[in-house]
Amino acid sequence: MASITHDFDTRDHTRWNFPVLVMESAVFISGMAWVDPATVLPLFITHLGGSTLLVGLVTVLQRLGYMLPQLPMAAVLGHRPRRAPVLRWGVLIGRLPMMAFVIYLWVAGIQREGFVLAFMLFAYFSTAAGNGVVALPWQDIIAKSIPSGIRGKFFASMQFTTALMTVGVGFAVRWFLGGNGPSFPLNYTLLFTLMAMFFTLSIIGCWMMREPIRPVLDSPQSIPDIVRGAIPVFRENRAFRCLVLTGVLGSSLTFTTPFYMVYAKVKLHVPDGMAGVYILAMTVSSASFAWIWGRLNDRRGPQSAVRGACTMLTAAPLLALLVPATMRGLGPVLHYAMAVVFVAAGAATSGMFMGLMNYLFELSGHEDRPRYIAMMNLLTAPGAFAPALIGLLLEHLPFPTVFGLVALCAGAALAAAWRMPALPAHGPSPAA
Repeated sequence: MASITHDFDTRDHTRWNFPVLVMESAVFISGMAWVDPATVLPLFITHLGGSTLLVGLVTVLQRLGYMLPQLPMAAVLGHRPRRAPVLRWGVLIGRLPMMAFVIYLWVAGIQREGFVLAFMLFAYFSTAAGNGVVALPWQDIIAKSIPSGIRGKFFASMQFTTALMTVGVGFAVRWFLGGNGPSFPLNYTLLFTLMAMFFTLSIIGCWMMREPIRPVLDSPQSIPDIVRGAIPVFRENRAFRCLVLTGVLGSSLTFTTPFYMVYAKVKLHVPDGMAGVYILAMTVSSASFAWIWGRLNDRRGPQSAVRGACTMLTAAPLLALLVPATMRGLGPVLHYAMAVVFVAAGAATSGMFMGLMNYLFELSGHEDRPRYIAMMNLLTAPGAFAPALIGLLLEHLPFPTVFGLVALCAGAALAAAWRMPALPAHGPSPAA
């Protein structure tokens, strides 16, 4: 292990990086919301004559772009004490194609529709790949500069700030795409421009971060070394095994929320306008429960937050079945009552993100963190296909059956979460 001299006092890094990281994350995520891949972008693609296959391809490219660079980055950065330069240049280079796409829209418009679609897909993939490159140094800076005892408060602040900004963006997007907003294609050009502006603020935030210097590996590890080491660690380390199983079974199911909206629309005949109510319920729930999960994280350990999130994850599909069964025939009352499903889903998402990441931070020391992050992503990769699998099942099975299977998988995640042992915190104490 290399011996490294700390170049700043830990408290200085905490005081500086806490607000910088919170705001950087909030402006980036809310920036993505201006052209949200699940709502806004499909409409833009449809306007340009794109197919539903192209709509699905955006999500695939985003997830692949994020996942593919992480193993190489673990090999590149594992023995390097300074990772902030990769973060700074990664976000800048990765988001340049999106900036170029915005300039193209203003200069040339959308006359060449096929080229516009291809350019947009490339820009989204580049942004995702850039995020995959910087994911490791970004998480590493959090782990090194935010002490274990206040990480719950930190993630709660991040999620709450992000939720507030995203709600504001949502109302603005509704105006841009509504009857009183600008006409097509100016409305989408403005939305992409606002995304680029928020991305610029995020880039500035990444360049402002200060990186504490902590112990690193004496020599680099190759990608084959990391891959070969993943299975023995999974087999022999109970904490890591429970973390991976919870991630595969639980974290992947947080992406199944859109199917509740489909169920409400197709089977319960909920009007389209209720989508806004459900999105608001999920956003408010995510922001509110973030403080509950943060308190649990800081007082009882991140495994407590994960258990709470898995409980809500199990409750969501059960509520989706229970609410209609108990309120059948009540019309609008049932429509609004279904919001409780999205409250559970929002709470599960915020708790899962916070708890799993913090547990991984405490499980790994500074020198092993890049390798553990890469192994976690490698072993949980199959969970990325859960939404596609559920969609396929719904083509052949009724909603109650599929939701029952989702509840069983979430229950298995909860069982794995209850087997997660408490871990001693790595790094400096909150008082350091």
